[in-house]
Amino acid sequence: MLRAATLALFLTLLPACGPTHRAARGMGGALDEDLSARLASRAGDLLGETGPFRVGEARFQDDCSGFVAAVYEAEGLPLRRLMSRVAPHESSGVAAAYRAARAYGIVFGGGGSWPAPGDLVFFHDTYDRNRNRRLDDRFTHVGIVERIQDGSVTFLHRGDKAVARGTLTLAHAGAARGADGSVLNSLLRKKRSGLPGAQTLAGQLFAGYGRIEPARVPSELARR
Repeated sequence: MLRAATLALFLTLLPACGPTHRAARGMGGALDEDLSARLASRAGDLLGETGPFRVGEARFQDDCSGFVAAVYEAEGLPLRRLMSRVAPHESSGVAAAYRAARAYGIVFGGGGSWPAPGDLVFFHDTYDRNRNRRLDDRFTHVGIVERIQDGSVTFLHRGDKAVARGTLTLAHAGAARGADGSVLNSLLRKKRSGLPGAQTLAGQLFAGYGRIEPARVPSELARR
């Protein structure tokens, strides 16, 4: 989960299976399937890692935003610099990543549009970020899509203990498991949150997908 440090401090610290459903296209630039596969594969290589994450001499925090920024940086997408440019005063790294995807790519959700491996996946209300004991915390967690199969999205994220896999099935958003016992939606919020009505599953907390398009990254922000 994202720590409460400000984004300014955060910035100073610094082959997956193909989808079986049609990924979101026609919104923004063409889908780079090779880059998608590399992003998903690199995220998978970090499974079990706790961070802080490093790419060359650059250091990224040991939280969900640091994880996705490190994966993208390693594949030549300067997500952290895009976040800083588009949201210099944003204290939430997750919200900054969403705004970066919106400014330099596309954001989309459900409605029959499927993500591609390597896309970002965002969630709301995974914890009480502002500590006001209300369910009003937008963009509190982010991960990277690994694959899409049989109507479920498998994603990688920096969880409470380490980088882990999660499952998201929007068609059964309120179900943790299917009739056969398979995981449909991973637990992303502790059940004992103390907040009446707090939802806990990935499908219930889903906020959208995001994709950075390399062609829209300003040349002066490209990795050097």
